[in-house]
Amino acid sequence: MDSDIKIFYSGNAYIEGRTSRWDDDNYNVTIETWLKKSDLQTLRNNIRPGAVGELYNILGKPRFYDKSWKGKNTLKLRPNYSSNTNSNSNLMYMRNESIIYVKNISDSPVKGPSLWINCKIEGNISGSSL
Repeated sequence: MDSDIKIFYSGNAYIEGRTSRWDDDNYNVTIETWLKKSDLQTLRNNIRPGAVGELYNILGKPRFYDKSWKGKNTLKLRPNYSSNTNSNSNLMYMRNESIIYVKNISDSPVKGPSLWINCKIEGNISGSSL
């Protein structure tokens, strides 16, 4: 399977997956991607879902931050260029790189004999750089 997203969880360390959903809505992001079991475990070991805080502005956009204070709940989502000419992913043309703080992560097996797991990540857009 050709990957179309890189999920950076610590500096330059990342995992790759195939995205089936990427929704942005009012500073919230929801992505669903297919990951290998070992990659999902790596991701879970490097985040703390729910460690998200919000700085409130009376007139302005909200600003979110990683409440772990060590970047342990920060992900950078980067659409991945596919060198495979048979790939039907246009994600890199439709989405920009985003930095999010994870609110929730869930998973379910992909039907059939594959070794892939569907992973759903919900988070808040940071509004700042990593």
